[in-house]
Amino acid sequence: MSERFDPDSPSVGLMDAERLARYWWATRAVSGKEVLDAGCGVGQGARILADAGAKGVTGLTVSQDARAEAVRRAGDVAGFVAGRLTALPFAPASFDVAVCFDVIDRPEPRSELLDELHRVLREDGILLLAWPSPEGLERELASRFATVALHRQHTRLASAIFAGDGLADGEATLAVRTVAGPPLDDGQAPVTLATAGKREAPALADLVALADPFEARSWEDRVERARRETDEALLRVEQARERERHVSAERDLIARRLIEVEQARARSLAAQEQEVSRGAESSGRAAAVLALGTTSRRMNALRSAAKTLLALRR
Repeated sequence: MSERFDPDSPSVGLMDAERLARYWWATRAVSGKEVLDAGCGVGQGARILADAGAKGVTGLTVSQDARAEAVRRAGDVAGFVAGRLTALPFAPASFDVAVCFDVIDRPEPRSELLDELHRVLREDGILLLAWPSPEGLERELASRFATVALHRQHTRLASAIFAGDGLADGEATLAVRTVAGPPLDDGQAPVTLATAGKREAPALADLVALADPFEARSWEDRVERARRETDEALLRVEQARERERHVSAERDLIARRLIEVEQARARSLAAQEQEVSRGAESSGRAAAVLALGTTSRRMNALRSAAKTLLALRR
């Protein structure tokens, strides 16, 4: 699973806000609870849950290197262990709440994952899960939990209006309006969030996380740069094709001229052979030998021209 969020970044982009929003959304269900953050990355989400009043937070990472980084960043408020999501290293009924948000980039085998998360929850435990697709999810959750509710997480660009200097960071009560756009393709489909309870699923309020728009501007710059590079590459290709057409035309012209030369030399050769024949009859053997020598040299020249022609045609 990928840890896309960098807590040290001076700006929070859309992908970062998407991840943070899930944890902020979950804070309404963790106060006074023992919480498992399954797939916790570098621990930033675990810190959010701990700061929201969780009685205790345990983060499960996928490697010892990730665990060491999580301990460095959030070891003062949460405990961290390394292990597999499909074989959680915890006893049954260890937690009140299980949060599993960071498996959407490389989903684990869902059935095994849900079995393990259900196993480590107490009798009244609840699960908060993010999944890339809703297909079959509600049915699988309902086969394990008494109550299930599905939500959708949409990532949108926003323009916010605040009184005075605005709100730099924190909570605010906002009226949210959305602008309709074209239908989303598969790569833009909203993430599915699920709440599931062994007894009762929590009713969590909707939440909007606003991010710095620098990321959108950065992508616009990248697209514009890619467009310029594409246009330049297409121009170079067209110029190369034009040069190739010019060379081909010159080659065809040379070939036609060589054919004309070859035909002229063939006619000259035929005339010379006739002259040699007549000369041999009228002037004797010496004149014939001299004429044949001249003809041989001309035939060699003709063969050379024919070889050049064949090379050009290839």
